[in-house]
Amino acid sequence: MKHKLIMENWRRFVNESENESGGLVDISAGPDVVLQAVPQLLADPELKNIVTSGRGDGDIPDEIIEINPDVKKASVLRPTQAEIGSVQSLKDQSEDNFGNLDRAIAGGKLGSKAGLFPILVFQNFILDGHHRWSQFMTTNPNAMVDVAEISAPGVSDPKTALALLHYMNFALFGQSPTKDFQGDNVYNMSYDDIYQQALGWMAESTVQKLSKANLIPEPTKEAAAKHFADNLSKIPGPGQFSRTKMPQPGDAGSPDGYATTPELAAQGAINYDDPKKSDTE
Repeated sequence: MKHKLIMENWRRFVNESENESGGLVDISAGPDVVLQAVPQLLADPELKNIVTSGRGDGDIPDEIIEINPDVKKASVLRPTQAEIGSVQSLKDQSEDNFGNLDRAIAGGKLGSKAGLFPILVFQNFILDGHHRWSQFMTTNPNAMVDVAEISAPGVSDPKTALALLHYMNFALFGQSPTKDFQGDNVYNMSYDDIYQQALGWMAESTVQKLSKANLIPEPTKEAAAKHFADNLSKIPGPGQFSRTKMPQPGDAGSPDGYATTPELAAQGAINYDDPKKSDTE
């Protein structure tokens, strides 16, 4: 009964929006709006195809999305996320986990549970990959890192870009999962907090690798912990949006974390610009 009432209210809203010639989702309002509205579109049998009806709205080029590879210095990137987890950044580097210390020293890509992906950005703003970026910033802020840069008509700020990614996830995979950070929020930690955590987690292999790369003056755990604290305590941010509002393309279903443009996005089929019921008719 409750679900039926929700759907009746939703259809009433749809009809009123159509009468006012307004779109059913406004991505410029940010990720919260998309996370709330698009699942209701997908749950409605009459509207579920609207999210991929961009080529039926009479203006094909208006929604052509591009994702292009690039290389940028880690330190020029800026977060949109408000939390950086100490476990997913400081601990992984201190403990020399998953091969990511070697990658942070060398530059390029860092691995995650979803795969070895570039950091997804809009201009210099990070959209996905904050903890890969934070690991670069912990160990080697001067590293040149692989990024995938998204651009699309009507997308002119990171808030809208984040919303677009959620919309793409729903359109392509029917879901846009989110998740929390692990450990302490680095932005709330003092220099000494960071130093002590790094020292407690420090592996001998980390010390040797940092020394070999000439990143610390002497091969001691204390020097390594100081190096990490010096870097991580100065990390830019925080961003505006909670971790639990951030898109996760790899977890949603993208095999490469949107390192390349999905076919439907390149065709202009992702109907993100004022989607209307009439687009499917």
